[in-house]
Amino acid sequence: MLACTLVPAACTSRTLEAPAVHPIGSVSNVQSYHQNNKLDLLFMVDNSQSMQTMQKKLREQLGLFMGVLENGPNGLPDIHIAVVSSDMGAPGDGRVCTPQGDRGEFQSQARDTCTDTTLKDGATFLSANSAGANFTGDIADVFKCIALLGDMGCGFENQLASIDRALNGDGRGLPPQNAGFLRDDAVLAIVLLTNEDDCSAPSNTQLYSLGGAQNLSNPLGPEAGYRCNRYGHLCTDPTTGARNVMPPVLPPADATGNPPVLTLQDCVPNDTDSGLLIPVQKFIDDIRGLKHDPDNQILVAAISAPTAPYAVAWNTTKDHPDEAWPDVLHSCGTSNDGLMNPAATPTTDGSFGDPAIRIQRFLGGFQDSVFASVCEQTYAGALTAIGNRINQKFAPPCLTAKVAKTADGTPDCTVADRVYDAADGTWGGQALRNCDENGNQPPCWRLESGGATCAGQLLTVNESAANKAAPTIERSMECVLCLPGTSQPGCD
Repeated sequence: MLACTLVPAACTSRTLEAPAVHPIGSVSNVQSYHQNNKLDLLFMVDNSQSMQTMQKKLREQLGLFMGVLENGPNGLPDIHIAVVSSDMGAPGDGRVCTPQGDRGEFQSQARDTCTDTTLKDGATFLSANSAGANFTGDIADVFKCIALLGDMGCGFENQLASIDRALNGDGRGLPPQNAGFLRDDAVLAIVLLTNEDDCSAPSNTQLYSLGGAQNLSNPLGPEAGYRCNRYGHLCTDPTTGARNVMPPVLPPADATGNPPVLTLQDCVPNDTDSGLLIPVQKFIDDIRGLKHDPDNQILVAAISAPTAPYAVAWNTTKDHPDEAWPDVLHSCGTSNDGLMNPAATPTTDGSFGDPAIRIQRFLGGFQDSVFASVCEQTYAGALTAIGNRINQKFAPPCLTAKVAKTADGTPDCTVADRVYDAADGTWGGQALRNCDENGNQPPCWRLESGGATCAGQLLTVNESAANKAAPTIERSMECVLCLPGTSQPGCD
């Protein structure tokens, strides 16, 4: 166990003493929460073709999602809500896609059956706190009004690049429409809704270009979504045992079936120099770099398709009847495009999705993440889980396991604060003592019965005047827990 569970810069006021970890029968438990209750919530909604069904399912559950947040530990957070699309354009395509797309700018127009967002003039995102809101009416209704972006966006989805651009993670300058959304001392929650994998490429890419013959003789393959898979993924070919291979343009010589199908396994993002897409790690680094404590301040969630099963099939269509082009089969759902994988879980509402290899890797770059399938019949479970995970960011730690005791009989825990100084924009740190050890001098902590909100012990703090005045406190607790059925000091 480390002596300090916070970033080094936060441990400036005094050295934190770690609980004594007994070698047998104990585990460490670390929880953090944010006392200021500020939340910046960014939704990335895929607006490419075929997303109408999935957007409709999102719309049906946004009221439920907002209800979960309203029932959080401190009520509805001091909240900002913004929406971006997956459309960043496709230089060289010149058909459905424009060169720059929506450029990561917040989408705040009335959509679907909604005719008036009720947002104040000039507002591009929702803002609500105890002092008021920049809209009228119910927050869930306003959210629904701007969230359904339709399905006329570019088919080369740049989900990760859009998020990066929207928040200026790429360092190119914040889009003017997005100013004021991101707050240094707020929790940042990013939610993606998409049924295809990310295809974010640099501005000078040839990946989307119509240059060259539009057939299998083109070195990049025909201009189609399969280019994103071919140059974005590396897989294992179980028929040959070859690892880190790109999905092929031509079917293997020994491929069988009509159409020929090649099953691939263990696919990962192609973040090598030979990949034509922006490495996923860059997006992870960019977004993490927005926060001083990304492990505790950022939550990322995706309603997208599972990464497996992964298979490529070669089909002819009316657009290319004389040549079988490759396509990745859907990893979940049911559609009428002939690209269903027999091993995929079917759906009854027309939802489907392709293996989200890059998006899953993006989730893996954050300590706090949530994944749900885009093919679920309803997104009630997914949005409830995301909402509950957000609420945990603001809830005092609840311990349901037995906590070990120190030699003097107090809980074997370390509690520490990181306090934000709004005057100079810096963070300071302090360790809190147990109230029974320091005569209840604030700031100090206790574990008390959780009552109706916690089926165990709840961390409570006797706050100091300085803490009460601080706009932001991030608090962490680390305790030694007693394992059932073991004998160890402090667990009698």
